[in-house]
Amino acid sequence: MLRTRVSWTGAMALVVAVLGGGCSGGNGGAEESQEAVQQTAVQGEPTRTLSAPQVITSAELVERLDGEDVPVILDVRSPEEYAEGHIPGAINVPYDQIAANLDSLESFLTAEIVVYCRTGRRAGVAENALREAGFTQVVDLEGHMTSWNEAQLPVVVPAECC
Repeated sequence: MLRTRVSWTGAMALVVAVLGGGCSGGNGGAEESQEAVQQTAVQGEPTRTLSAPQVITSAELVERLDGEDVPVILDVRSPEEYAEGHIPGAINVPYDQIAANLDSLESFLTAEIVVYCRTGRRAGVAENALREAGFTQVVDLEGHMTSWNEAQLPVVVPAECC
């Protein structure tokens, strides 16, 4: 019979995921984030723990945009969403293309990277991929683009061509 070891942290993550706590936007981000924090291993194999990302608020990020300590800002929404408006200085790499673009992101391996999408689900997927690839300073934008827009913070909208 195959048995699975579940740690206390893994059990709590499951409870949080079932109860649906913690995600702005309510579209599954809490479950994905909690799964990433603790992955259960089959008996005989080590349990692999991924640390949860740090969080930065919109207010903290907007303050840093004007300073010397500007982080890399990674918008993981679709190119169409990015073109509708994005945080100043943000680089667009859709969440489902992170793995294919790791080479182009390699120069940011030890840099602080603030990741955002519309509400958090896609950012969680991208953050996990980055951390698994060895990126050491992955930071989650609290409230993501939804909160950024609600606070009426600066947004860049590229000019129409031609």
